[in-house]
Amino acid sequence: MILRTEMVEQTIDGEQRQTFVKEVLMTRGKHPLGMVRKRLPPPSPSRGAVILVHGYAQNRYTWHSTKRSFVNYLADDGWDVFNVDLRGHGRSRRFGAPFPRTLDDYIREDMPAFVEEARELSGHERVFLVGHSMGGLISYFSGATRLRERVRGITSIGSPYVFGRGSALLVGLRELAAAVGWTGLLDANPALPLRVVGQHLGRQRSLWNARHLPLPIRAWAPDTVEPEVLEEYLARTFDRSTLAVALDIFRAGRNDGFKSVDGMIDYSTAFEILDRPLLVVAGTEDGLAPPESVRPAYDRSRSSDKTYRAFPFGHIDLVVGKEATRTVWPLVRNWLARR
Repeated sequence: MILRTEMVEQTIDGEQRQTFVKEVLMTRGKHPLGMVRKRLPPPSPSRGAVILVHGYAQNRYTWHSTKRSFVNYLADDGWDVFNVDLRGHGRSRRFGAPFPRTLDDYIREDMPAFVEEARELSGHERVFLVGHSMGGLISYFSGATRLRERVRGITSIGSPYVFGRGSALLVGLRELAAAVGWTGLLDANPALPLRVVGQHLGRQRSLWNARHLPLPIRAWAPDTVEPEVLEEYLARTFDRSTLAVALDIFRAGRNDGFKSVDGMIDYSTAFEILDRPLLVVAGTEDGLAPPESVRPAYDRSRSSDKTYRAFPFGHIDLVVGKEATRTVWPLVRNWLARR
């Protein structure tokens, strides 16, 4: 459902600007969800539909800011781009969609709703899914099950298929969460206002950007994102989510695989046997999703068309870093174009 349509002139990166058709959309159904569509004005033809999926406790601003926009980069290349807010996040929360109970809510309900809306509006029968961090996992599992016949290909960026692998600290966190989970103390599934994390990172950018400090986990590699770009990202992108979703991701790493809450669907197996084009991107400086946790998705996939690439970036700068615009962005653009 189209709520608003307008012509906007916006930045792609730096001084590069373009005019786009921008539409604010709301999905139909029990829980209305929000997304923003960008495309070149008519009569420019559409190369296909791409859905961008943000990560844990993030929102659509993962992919778009006033200074650097991957959304606009793809739209300028002729793609019909749909930038989503998962339930409980961003505009979807304002539309009344509740916080997720588990990762299943995103996989079984949100992604099919987004894809059906994108298919109807774009006229394309199948779509590409591009996900950052948790968004890549959601793309793997929804693309291999409910959306199997609707997906042309999947790209993940910094998505930990086996959470914790490659980081002793993350493994320890994963095991601690599992131990506490057995006590029932986490059963209330509280919402986590992680916007305060973004605010802290914004206030302490110089500390987190210091190369000489041996910090155990960094959200970005030092000096990879310009201060003004990073400031806007941290202020707008961090959002809320629930503890249960985080525990689902931890549990998948602990069990070396992900299943639905009722145990009836083995998402990992479904993904691994899926024969769709697959692009897996990792950051060698990514402390939240080390390559050891990301690469198993590529290694275990039986896709006849799969690609793995690693770049010397951290978690955030894989998407918004100044070098990402010359490496990761063109890689994804060219990968999509060839398919």
